[in-house]
Amino acid sequence: MENYSKPPIGRYLSGISKSLLHALQNRLIHLDIDRNFYALMLIEEGQGKITQQELSDLLESDKVSVVRIIDYLSNKGYVERVKEPTDRRKHGLALTEKAKIELPEIKQAMEDVIQAAFSGLTAKNITELYNTLSVIKKNLI
Repeated sequence: MENYSKPPIGRYLSGISKSLLHALQNRLIHLDIDRNFYALMLIEEGQGKITQQELSDLLESDKVSVVRIIDYLSNKGYVERVKEPTDRRKHGLALTEKAKIELPEIKQAMEDVIQAAFSGLTAKNITELYNTLSVIKKNLI
């Protein structure tokens, strides 16, 4: 048997991310969306005042990708763009009633999937993991 080197950290993290999303999608298969769950949570926190630019900053994603996310969620009936009364060029993002009804289930599913992923880890392990990932991220900026 050949000795293969460890996969690059990016590939490893990407695989974990795909596994987490797949588990979440399986839990929420009955909904008519299959992605962008975290964006919904951020929009909820913004209480109708978060702009696309602010969402882009929070997601650490480019504007074009965020427009696609908002278009997807809007077409599915989860998010609406609301004109800012003080600046017609700006649009806030707000959840629809449909999203408000389904968001508690989405949050619970996310929590359950994360708990399953962290099974067997202590609170200290989890804290160390987040700290380590934070250092790695800062090192690359």
